[in-house]
Amino acid sequence: MIRQLLHTDVEDYWKLRLAALQGFPEAFGASYEEVKDNSIAAVRERIGITEENFILGAFQEGQLIGMVGFRREHQVKVKHKGILWGMYVKQDFQGRGIGKELVQELISRAKQLQGLEQINLMVADHNDRAIALYHTIGFTKYGKEMNAMKLGNSYVHEDLMVYRL
Repeated sequence: MIRQLLHTDVEDYWKLRLAALQGFPEAFGASYEEVKDNSIAAVRERIGITEENFILGAFQEGQLIGMVGFRREHQVKVKHKGILWGMYVKQDFQGRGIGKELVQELISRAKQLQGLEQINLMVADHNDRAIALYHTIGFTKYGKEMNAMKLGNSYVHEDLMVYRL
C-alpha cells in the first residue's frame, strides 16, 4: 500500500531515513552524522503534509518499507517545477516494483497540481538500478553535475533527470 505519510508516521519515517543515510551515503545530500541527533519533534516540523510538499510511504503489513519525497518550488519563476527527493526502499524489498509504485504515485499526485510542468531529480551516476527505474518511468537525463558531493576524498557525480508532465 502506498500513502502519504502523516505526522503520526514520523518515528517510522525517521528510522527508515537514517537507515538510508547510513547505508547509502553517496545517494543522499544529507549525511547520517549531521542529522542522526535531530529530535523527532524537529523532524515532525519539517515533514510536509500538503499537496505541494509531501512524503509517500510504501507499507507492507503495517511496516514502512519505502519512501519518496516531493517538493514543489515556490518562487514565481520556478513554480512550474517540482523535485523528487529521498527515494529509498529497504534492501530486503528492492527489486519488487515498490520503487516504481512510489514514483508513479508521486507523478500521479503531481499531475493534479495546477501549473506544474516537470519533476526534476538528481541521482548518483553510478546508481544504475535507480537510473534504469527512472528511465522506465519516463525520466530523461538532461545533464550531469560533476563533484556533486564529496565523501572523504572521493566525489560523487550526479545525473540530472526530468519528467515532463
